Amino acid sequence: MTSPGRTTPRQWRARLQGTLEAFDETGGHRVLGEVFDRLGIEDALSLVVLPYLHDVGERWSTGSIGVGQEHFASNVIRLRLSVLMGADEPADGPLAVLACMPGERHEFGLMATAIALSRLGWRTCYLGASTPTSELAHTCRTLAPDVVVLAAHRTTAFAAQAPALRRLAETTTVLLAALGATEEVADLCHATVLHCDPVDAARWVDAELGGSGGPVDESTAV
Repeated sequence: MTSPGRTTPRQWRARLQGTLEAFDETGGHRVLGEVFDRLGIEDALSLVVLPYLHDVGERWSTGSIGVGQEHFASNVIRLRLSVLMGADEPADGPLAVLACMPGERHEFGLMATAIALSRLGWRTCYLGASTPTSELAHTCRTLAPDVVVLAAHRTTAFAAQAPALRRLAETTTVLLAALGATEEVADLCHATVLHCDPVDAARWVDAELGGSGGPVDESTAV
């Protein structure tokens, strides 16, 4: 039961809707600041910010809101998450490279994973939306990361790059995230699926790979 006077995640999402979809940038940042302060970074992401973004996308697809409202809300939240990604002191833990597959522009879940990993003491290199596999490979040759986390909403985005991902998997642990990550395409790419939400995915990566950086045991994947 909710305590008297305590704002629920649904109410926080309604407050975001009321500000961001009215093009109120100052109000939106104020609500985001409050929700992060009250719930903490991880719970705010899992319970409020990411569900709100999913809802915005659904309502845009049905015509309930306009493209301007969807873009405005997304841009305000992207700015806030970008600030959070650089907010922690530089870590000295394992290194994760995070990228969206070519053509993939749904990056908020991946940003949340990067934030959560950083708060767990990981170093992160965030390459962002629609990263060419040639650039991903160059980054990994340069940095030799312990883990690579790749996101896509379409299974075909992973499958189309399977040869490149198999080569990548020869030197590091490759993890596939978001809606396009299936066991079948993971097998094709010699990768492992992250089934859980972005914040829990970071916790699983830290628990399983934070100490060793070695190959993941796929039988234990969440």
